[in-house]
Amino acid sequence: MRKLFGIARYTFIEIFRNKVYYVLLLFAGVMILSTLLLGSLGGEQRDRMIIDFGLSSIEFLALVISVFAAVTLVLDEMEKRTLYLILTRPVSRFHFILGRFMGLIAIISVAFILMAAGHMALLRILKIPTGVHYALSLYFSWSKIVVITSVALVFSLFSTSTLSAITFTFFLWILGHISGELRFLAQKSAQPLLSGICKAIYYLAPNFEAMNVRDIPMDLLSRSWLWAAGGYSLTYTLACLALTGFLFRKKEF
Repeated sequence: MRKLFGIARYTFIEIFRNKVYYVLLLFAGVMILSTLLLGSLGGEQRDRMIIDFGLSSIEFLALVISVFAAVTLVLDEMEKRTLYLILTRPVSRFHFILGRFMGLIAIISVAFILMAAGHMALLRILKIPTGVHYALSLYFSWSKIVVITSVALVFSLFSTSTLSAITFTFFLWILGHISGELRFLAQKSAQPLLSGICKAIYYLAPNFEAMNVRDIPMDLLSRSWLWAAGGYSLTYTLACLALTGFLFRKKEF
């Protein structure tokens, strides 16, 4: 366990020292403040637009941080050959992956909390009330980022280059947000091949629509639905970590 937390701590410090991380956080601040301009154009929907645009900005910036950090983390170590030094120590490959993932989630969570705190401070200044729905929207946005981080780790080992891994990860992010449309197309398509492809994508890609709490009114959210969405995100993440560990064990170093 000490070795696991040691790898997580090393990962956290490594990404924290990266200047790109600070640039993205600064850009996140600008994006959140830009909600003021957008809100001034919203008329009666001003409060709703400020909240929605702020939540979307937080999620998008966290997505960018997580994907680039997760994809480049292992690939850079393989290119610089620092990975060989780490694996010469008595650390299993799965513990290495798990420790890396824990460090990634820790640093991404810090960025997420900082951006959320900035947005909440802005809402308080503007006297826009927040409640349970806002808190749930933040939590499930963070859950989506955890899932896509595990997906990015899979593609970092499955793909042959950083660019292809990043492209595949972002493509899966998009597919995860149109899962309802894919299911509808699979049901309505008269072509068996197209229907089969849509069904396969629907079941394999993460269903981010199930975690888009901010798009669902509070009165339509049930406790069972929230538990199901939370359980789904946890299960999908664990499955991706297991697949990452399997692919990493098959790598020859």
